[in-house]
Amino acid sequence: MHRLLLFGILLMFWRCASTDQPQPAPEPVEPVKIDSCLNLPDNSAIKTFNLETPVFTNLTDSLSYGTKVYLLPDTTLNAAITEISVDSGKIWVPAKCLTLTNSGEVWARRRYDKLTSPVAKKSYVIYYKRVLIVGNSITGHGPAPELGWTGDWGMAASSAEKDYVHIISKKLRALNPNVEIKIQYAVEFERTYSGFDYKSLESLADYKPDLIIMRIAENTDVDYIYDYENRYTNYVAKLTSKTDAKVICTTSFWKSKSGVTAVIKKVASDKGYYLADLTPLWSDNSYSAIDLFLNPDVGSHPSDKGMKAIADLISVYF
Repeated sequence: MHRLLLFGILLMFWRCASTDQPQPAPEPVEPVKIDSCLNLPDNSAIKTFNLETPVFTNLTDSLSYGTKVYLLPDTTLNAAITEISVDSGKIWVPAKCLTLTNSGEVWARRRYDKLTSPVAKKSYVIYYKRVLIVGNSITGHGPAPELGWTGDWGMAASSAEKDYVHIISKKLRALNPNVEIKIQYAVEFERTYSGFDYKSLESLADYKPDLIIMRIAENTDVDYIYDYENRYTNYVAKLTSKTDAKVICTTSFWKSKSGVTAVIKKVASDKGYYLADLTPLWSDNSYSAIDLFLNPDVGSHPSDKGMKAIADLISVYF
């Protein structure tokens, strides 16, 4: 089951449309039987035939999310299949190009039946142009002196630079200094999702983010939890209605919202979204600021250690 799921995700990764390429790329060639397409005198000739090593057309190491990478066509054997692997050769998929959605090394080879070419390898680092962070008070909260909170950043962090937004923003800017980062506070959706007006998200859809980080859960009204899966799914669907963005969902920082966490995990699994699972942080109070603030509502938020842990769990998917 896990292998089939992995293969399905890889197939999604390798999809490639040809609408924006300079010249239309040939469709992937279906696997063929020996001698069905090759005009050779006998099977023994195949043993000495050398297939070309594929050549990547994109030589730049740093490319934006969603860039299509093409492989030059084989000039030696038209019946040969071009195959691509993103897991160091464990799984090979027939394809003439791939859409880059993750940083890492890409392998490519030609194959004709059991005959394969030498493997070409190319490493790419992905960067993002427009990032949308959907959050709540862990993402940012203005001064609330009545609660003992005077900051104007992620609640309970000791300074702006210590909250998870600033930490991941620094990482995103290291990949692309010109990245745009927009923050959308979704407390209203968390509390009133049963009657939420999705038309209010139209401007965010028009922003066309290529990376969306769903950092909500803590304020979710559990009285209507039976409807949360549908509402959460619709929320993300609206944000991605005009772009094919990478989506990173996170579970709740609070153990008391375990039911919400279960729903978010299911949505991420069903839709193929990436999941930053915060549940390992539940068992260690040092990830919260409970001992740093008299007000428990503030103290239940992440400490500097907790903020860094959240940032690390999210940014692993950059």
